[in-house]
Amino acid sequence: MTELALILGISLLGIGFAGYLARWVLGCPTGEGDMPRVAARVRAAAVFFTKRLRGTILAVSAVPGGGIFLAYGLARQKPEAQAFPPLELGAWLTLSFSLGVGSAVAAAQVASWIASRANVRAASGARRSLDHALQIAIRGGAVSGLFSVSLGLVGLVGLFAAVFAQKGGFSAEPGMALKLAPSIPLVIAGYALGGAFAALIAELGGGAFAKSADMGADLAGKELGLPEDDARNPATIADLAGDCAGEGAGKAAASFASTVAENLGAMLLAAAVFRQNEGIPSVLSIMLFPVVTRAFGVLAAMFGVMVVRTDDREDPMNALARGLFVTALLGAVGTAGAAKWLLGKHWLPLFGAAAVGMAAGILLLFVAQYYTESRYRPVREIAEAARVGPPLALLRGASVGLEGALAPLVILGAAVASAHVLGARTGLEGGGALGIAVATMGLLGTAAYTLAMAGFAPIIDSAGGIVEMTIGRERPDVRGRTLVLDAVGNTAKAFTQAQAGAAALLATSMLVSVWLDEAKRRLPAGKPAAAAANALAVGRPEVYLGAAVGIVLVVWFASRCIGGVSRAARRMLEEARRQINAPSSLGTSTAWTPPHPRASRSSQSSAPATRGGLGAPDLDACVELGSRAALGHAITPALVAASVPIAVGLGLRFAGTEDNPLAVADAVAALILAATIAGVLGALLLGNAGGAWDNAKKYIVTGAHGGRYLVDETGARVDNPTYIAAAFGDTVGDPLKDAAGPAIHVLVKMLPVVTIVFLPFFV
Repeated sequence: MTELALILGISLLGIGFAGYLARWVLGCPTGEGDMPRVAARVRAAAVFFTKRLRGTILAVSAVPGGGIFLAYGLARQKPEAQAFPPLELGAWLTLSFSLGVGSAVAAAQVASWIASRANVRAASGARRSLDHALQIAIRGGAVSGLFSVSLGLVGLVGLFAAVFAQKGGFSAEPGMALKLAPSIPLVIAGYALGGAFAALIAELGGGAFAKSADMGADLAGKELGLPEDDARNPATIADLAGDCAGEGAGKAAASFASTVAENLGAMLLAAAVFRQNEGIPSVLSIMLFPVVTRAFGVLAAMFGVMVVRTDDREDPMNALARGLFVTALLGAVGTAGAAKWLLGKHWLPLFGAAAVGMAAGILLLFVAQYYTESRYRPVREIAEAARVGPPLALLRGASVGLEGALAPLVILGAAVASAHVLGARTGLEGGGALGIAVATMGLLGTAAYTLAMAGFAPIIDSAGGIVEMTIGRERPDVRGRTLVLDAVGNTAKAFTQAQAGAAALLATSMLVSVWLDEAKRRLPAGKPAAAAANALAVGRPEVYLGAAVGIVLVVWFASRCIGGVSRAARRMLEEARRQINAPSSLGTSTAWTPPHPRASRSSQSSAPATRGGLGAPDLDACVELGSRAALGHAITPALVAASVPIAVGLGLRFAGTEDNPLAVADAVAALILAATIAGVLGALLLGNAGGAWDNAKKYIVTGAHGGRYLVDETGARVDNPTYIAAAFGDTVGDPLKDAAGPAIHVLVKMLPVVTIVFLPFFV
């Protein structure tokens, strides 16, 4: 059991290193003047939302968790397998589902905790240098990235070992592992489903809270004529807390769920290949190889994070890219060693497939940079279009989004074809599919570092807001550094979304192969052998029905996500308007001193007042209203998304005929494939367009096309119409790239896991 010990050891080391990075971040100074007090308000709001999010996830997750246990314990009385009777299988699936939910919540909690503390330290670091702020933000992001990936490995491998031990797999009987190990991933598939379901609620609710607060603050600021992130805006604290507790926590939970689902899928496919072939030295070796490579990726990410350095003359994105290159190189060395150790004579072509996946991941970074950085054509064309007005800026951004979605798909298509060819060269039956699975692990070998880049973005975004609220006017150089890093964060988001989309497509191909293989294995005795050999009967109407349902589900889900953000943003704006028009104890004063962080909410909001307009805002009211609205809109889409593949599978059982007993399996496979293609393409479009719109606005702020303000004939500063037009694109793009896109990625990764958990009820 050397493989299990190695995986657990490296994973625990990853969690320990995340703790070290957290301690380093907390040791950095928190700034001067009002910076610590504003940060305390942001932190309190983040804690409030995180507690609401945790309660919502745990309450709603009880529904599918109870459904799994009841389905297996009551509805299926005939044993599915000799080793795991239905009631025992239901118990393990329910337990693993609960642990998956709890682990995703823990990942979200850690991300919110570190982001709400790293933000003010990154803001303070920007007073010193660009490099110091960059290091604080990337190491803060690495805390959640390393913790999420390592926790997923500990949970999945720990459950595998627990089931294996409970069934006597560690006994001296040599054939026990051969019989038992291939079926264990199906028994613990609930862990991936629980993580994905919790992550879906976290992404829906967190994204809606973050972007509704962002939009509400922007719209309220425009009505008031206030600069962005002004302290007098009632929605500003909710906006900054949304970056930490909404966007950051949602991405951490989604990252956890993605890595677990992809690890599980690779284990399932490896088990299927083992069953189909003779001469493979060890079932545990081939099944645990993908997880061992992921563990080496965690180890490589520790070095990658520590090499990130820059100065005020270098583009900070180059520093982040260096960290990625170091992580990929070290991960490749670890993967080569693991392949040589665990795969015997098949190691070289499968390592080649892993290298193809790594190369695809690096190329995706260059694509994201081209379409979202201001030094390249796409963003500059959007800024140029903004000179004419908002309509052309919006149209040009949509065009960039469509164009930018094509290159990742071309890269991915080449990677899939190459990995399949390399896998087939092993001579194993199913070797091509195994090559694609290994390429997926190669693509995700840098996952822990990539997630650090994803966590970097909300930290630096919130840090920029803190600077603007406190020392932005006195220290424009500090605000300038945070703006530069914020633009880098947008590119990092686009890259992580492109990588998530590529991983979703590869993982879906892998999981559909597993789904069809398991469905064929479960055919009752006497069914025609020819039917069992069919891969996917694309000529049958139920296949087209399943594909149509998958596409409709993605479109409906995206519309609900965007609609939830818009409705929550409207309520946030209405609350800001109410406070603006309410009496104020400060009269017409526009000055606001942030309340002491220990002041109670009642003492902050109950002071008598006289009418005057811009007074001390009731910050907690916006946070509470935004939390309630965002989480309320997240429940129905999550439950519907989990229920649709089950409803299709159960509803089409009557379609199974003697000529095609796999009709349900084909229809569900078509649903998953169509939803994945539509979802990934849509998410890439939304992510690229949103990032390009945002960076076009920041490009103008740096002085392009007249800059943020113009000077009229009287010498007064007035808003630059070009900036206003670009700001429209940014306002539209934020919910698309930070709410809808990430949530779609979680959706398409959850669908195949749902079908695998409920497989016995479909065939």
